[in-house]
Amino acid sequence: MSCVAKWKKVYARKLRLVLPLFLLFSSLQSAAQTASSKPPEDLSNWLGLLEAVEAGGGWSTTPVLSPTAYGGVKLGLPVKLTPGNPPKTLYTFTLDLGYDRMASRNGFSTEVSAMLPVYRFPGPQKDTSKNYLRIYAEPGAGYRAGGILGGYASAKVMMVLFSDLRLTSTQTKWSPFVEVQRRFPFSSPLQGDNRVAVGLMFAICKECGLD
Repeated sequence: MSCVAKWKKVYARKLRLVLPLFLLFSSLQSAAQTASSKPPEDLSNWLGLLEAVEAGGGWSTTPVLSPTAYGGVKLGLPVKLTPGNPPKTLYTFTLDLGYDRMASRNGFSTEVSAMLPVYRFPGPQKDTSKNYLRIYAEPGAGYRAGGILGGYASAKVMMVLFSDLRLTSTQTKWSPFVEVQRRFPFSSPLQGDNRVAVGLMFAICKECGLD
């Protein structure tokens, strides 16, 4: 066997050993690039837990035009609406417990609302410490005990200043928010009251857990 043939044989053996390693390395590198190019996930479209306090005021047309005052607390939990294993959580629902004063009369209200994500600016970011604005629409219904309003439908808009860092922390890290609400009494939907409240919210992201 000639020297050239021997070298060709050795080269072919080395190529058979190196080629699989090269292909494996290339596939791993491609997977890493794909993972690194994947955009960050939006953690605020629904929440795993929400606790908030708020206060504000507005005006009422029930029974006459007059100023109002309000203070309350809010608790939000995820609701699993579709079957599956695991079930898919679509939205956060909130329970609002409030005290208000309308037409010189005190009252207490209980309300259930859905938090539907509407808008976020800017979009998901790699820097988890950066703040962003999240807007939710909150359709709901409730009841006010106190001689005015009674059962009502509610339309609210919530604007929250979140950051992913606060949403992924189980320590008490509060996010400020503003909530605008209109309540429509079932007995007289064209009347009701309007109010603006400001508050602070402790929330954790979807599927973050409490541990």
